[in-house]
Amino acid sequence: MKLVLQVLHVSFKNSKETIKFADFAYFYGPMGAGKSTIARLVDYCLGGHLGEKEMTPALQSEFVSASLSLKVEDAELNLRRDSGSNLIRANFTYENEPVEVMIPARSGDGEVIPQSGIEVLSDLIYVLGGRTPPKVRKSKIREDSDLARLSLRDLLWYCYLDQDSMDSSFFHLDGDAHPHKRLKSRDVLRFLVGFHQEQVSELEVRLEIQRAERLKCEAGAQAIKEALKEAEIATEVELAVIHQELERKLATVEASIVLTRKNIESKKPHAMEGLQAEARALAEELFAIEEASRELKDILGRDRSHRNELLSLSTRFRRSQSAREVLSGVVFEDCPQCGRDLPQRTSNDCPVCGQSHSKDPTGSLDEAIAEKDMDARIQELNDLIKRHEAALRRNDRILRELKVRKSLVDIELNRVARDYDSAYLSVALESEKQRMAILQQLSDLDRIEVLVKKIGALSDRAERLFVAEQKTRLELKEAREKAEKDTQNISLLKELFLDCLLRSKLSGFYTDDCVEMRSPHFLPEVTSVGGGNLAVTSFSNLGSGGKKTLFKCCFAVAVHRLASKIGALLPTILIIDSPMKNTSERQNRDQFEGFIKMLYELSQTELRDTQFVVVDKELFAPPSQYSRSFCSRLMRPNERGQDWKKNPHPPLIPYHQDK
Repeated sequence: MKLVLQVLHVSFKNSKETIKFADFAYFYGPMGAGKSTIARLVDYCLGGHLGEKEMTPALQSEFVSASLSLKVEDAELNLRRDSGSNLIRANFTYENEPVEVMIPARSGDGEVIPQSGIEVLSDLIYVLGGRTPPKVRKSKIREDSDLARLSLRDLLWYCYLDQDSMDSSFFHLDGDAHPHKRLKSRDVLRFLVGFHQEQVSELEVRLEIQRAERLKCEAGAQAIKEALKEAEIATEVELAVIHQELERKLATVEASIVLTRKNIESKKPHAMEGLQAEARALAEELFAIEEASRELKDILGRDRSHRNELLSLSTRFRRSQSAREVLSGVVFEDCPQCGRDLPQRTSNDCPVCGQSHSKDPTGSLDEAIAEKDMDARIQELNDLIKRHEAALRRNDRILRELKVRKSLVDIELNRVARDYDSAYLSVALESEKQRMAILQQLSDLDRIEVLVKKIGALSDRAERLFVAEQKTRLELKEAREKAEKDTQNISLLKELFLDCLLRSKLSGFYTDDCVEMRSPHFLPEVTSVGGGNLAVTSFSNLGSGGKKTLFKCCFAVAVHRLASKIGALLPTILIIDSPMKNTSERQNRDQFEGFIKMLYELSQTELRDTQFVVVDKELFAPPSQYSRSFCSRLMRPNERGQDWKKNPHPPLIPYHQDK
């Protein structure tokens, strides 16, 4: 998986530092300058720890946060992690949309992006790289063991060789390693050498899904069985018999109820029918009279309103006539509207409106005739109102009489109906109770039958899943055997490892040596020709700490060479912190130059897609014809009392002058 480090930004209390990476980055100088801290902070941004062992006094007092920019395949990824935080702020593009999330470094608690499968940083890098996280069995003994993800952190054991464990642990494969880490490291190596092929991974995932589904079905069926057993509920066959018996009883009870109704109906008294007819007739008559009364009230309201309007009009007419008579002899000199002087008019024109005088003025009426007509109309309305009021009083009297009659009829009808209902209920009530009880039993039985049928469905599905699981288990066994029989990759890894030992000029190893890596521990052991099976060289019995360091570095380089050749899922970065730990570059110049020269050569050939980061005490410069990008930085610690600004090769924390 293509992984390229670009820039590391480190924030301290009083400064911000930027470290740029090339295809081959080399940091060197005396101890105490912060060279190893660069590698640790890269690992920290990728989900690593900064515990008490990793936190130097300078980091404890000054470190604030670290930000790492990198590329995963073609995707840009920016990670920022604060000091002491278990969360990482990640910026990236997902489904063509920019995304910024806080993501756990290691332990997840649900998806940070819905429907993405991303819970921790490892998942995010796999997804951006277009890869599916590989899975391995938790237990290497039980065939029905659950599967666990192979985290990116597990693969990084072969990508970041930290200074502290360089000469003390061989990738957690040795016998002194923590059992969980040792088993996980074996899974990583098995995966990288092809023992854990894609087909094996797919079959293991399928097996886990089938097994989990089968266990869920079995647990569900068992839970329903236990619940029904505690309730003393019968089997499906017995429930069917009970259901038929209840339906037979229900049919008998309903037939009895129908017969009872017919018998009572035949004995229904004639008086009840007559009273019902009389009550209906009275109700209809009451409704008709009430409707007529409402209409009379509406007519009365309209007539009274009309009469009042005529009376008001008569009064206004009389006032108009009086005003005309009063004003008939008045001569206007000023305008009665605005008070201004009237213009000069001829004697035949009205001085106010300017129109010619008329012998018969408009608007004048015969007062006597108008009064007579108006009085006649008012008298007609009064007579009509009296007749309507009389009709309304007559309707009210009839309504009172009808209501009394209907009340008496209702009382008698209720008495007769009560006697009839009592006779019916006394006969049919017990049958109705039986019917309701049977219906309730049938309803409860239907719900129970659903549960019983669910047991059968779950059991059938569990059986089908068991058969499919057995088939998948057999396919998985054959796939594993086939993968482990293919020793081509493991043989290639042995050859590459011996080649690295020889090219690094590590003393005591020769071209005719033989490397063995036996399953299941996969610890590389080197035997010499003629030495016998007892003379075995391995990481654990290398006496020199310097040889242990180079031995481990060569194996890591060999693993990367193998991954490059077979296209294994291994991040294409290799960070080696102090390959010459416990060794003097001057006293062991051949080994120092041989190892670094090998890295330069491989970085241009087999590992041209791999990024190298080397931290050491001295620099061995690349050849002049080196074809890849290269950067180096000399770092020296500040001496106490020295002006740190005058240090031409400042440490990682440029102003720091203490331990």
